[in-house]
Amino acid sequence: MFEIFRAKGGGYFWHLKAGNGEKLCHSEVYTTKQAAQAGIEAVKRIAPGAPVYDRA
Repeated sequence: MFEIFRAKGGGYFWHLKAGNGEKLCHSEVYTTKQAAQAGIEAVKRIAPGAPVYDRA
């Protein structure tokens, strides 16, 4: 699930959480809530087809 938060210094950011509640990743701070929501939509759209590069 995605959760949107208000940043202390202003703006908004989101966390992507697993089913067990563990935070998987977080976003940058966006200036508006709408921009944060657009970031979530971009991740939803792009992530399923994103390649994985093993650089280990």
